[in-house]
Amino acid sequence: MTLTDRQIDRFSRQIILPMVGGRGQQALLSGRVLLIGCGGLGCPVALGLCGAGVGHLTLVDDDRVELSNLHRQLAFTEKDIGRAKVTALAEAIAERSSASVTEVHDRADAHNLRQLVKSADLVVDGSDNFATRFAVSDACVRDRKPLVSGAVSGHSGQLIAQEAGGRPCYRCLFEDEPEHALRCDTEGVLPGAVLAVSGMMVQWSLLALMGRNEVPFGQLLQGDLITGVWRSIRLPQRPDCHCNGAI
Repeated sequence: MTLTDRQIDRFSRQIILPMVGGRGQQALLSGRVLLIGCGGLGCPVALGLCGAGVGHLTLVDDDRVELSNLHRQLAFTEKDIGRAKVTALAEAIAERSSASVTEVHDRADAHNLRQLVKSADLVVDGSDNFATRFAVSDACVRDRKPLVSGAVSGHSGQLIAQEAGGRPCYRCLFEDEPEHALRCDTEGVLPGAVLAVSGMMVQWSLLALMGRNEVPFGQLLQGDLITGVWRSIRLPQRPDCHCNGAI
C-alpha cells in the first residue's frame, strides 16, 4: 500500500514519529480491529483508532443509548437516546474518518466470538462484565489473536495486554468471576477515568497493530485515577489455565 498525499498530510503528526513512519501508517490503514463494547471505554477507543487511520472496525454491542450514558460516552448526544450504540458510534466514526465499519447488534459470547475473532488482527475489549471478558479472552487464546482489555470502576482502572495465544491470559489473573464484582452502574465513574484508561487502550492497540515490541504483553496495569499513580504487575501463568491447551 502506498500512502496518498492526503493520507500523508492527515497523519503527518504521527508519521514523523520514528516508531510509526510510513510503514507503521500503512499497517494501521490495513488493520482490522474487533471492538467489544461501545460504552464508556469503547466510544473513545473507537474514535481514537479511526482517528489514527485504522482501516476497519467491527463494533459489537447489544445496548441502546441512555441519558445516563452521555456524561462519559462522548461519541453520543441526546439525539442518539434510544438508538443502538453500534449504529450511533458507526455514524460518529463516519463523520471523522474513512474507516469501514461492521455493526454487530449482539452481545459478544462464546458462540458468536468464534466467527468474529477470526477476521480480526487485534481484539479490544471494553465490556463491563466478567462473563464477556472471559469469553473474549478464551476466543483470542483459541484463535491466537492479540487482545487489549480495559476496565474502570469508581476511581480504579486496569489494563491487560494479552499476547496471541495467551500465556498468560485473562483467566490467569481471574480464574473465576469475583463474588462482588464492581461495576460503574453501582460504583459510579467520572469521565476522566474512562478517558485515562481508554487512552492507554488506544496507545497499546496502535502499537500492537504496527507490530511494535513495546506492547507490555503479559502485564497488568492498575491505576488510581485520583492520584494518577499506576503500577505494573507481571502476570504469572497458571499451570492449570486454559491457555495451556485446555480450550
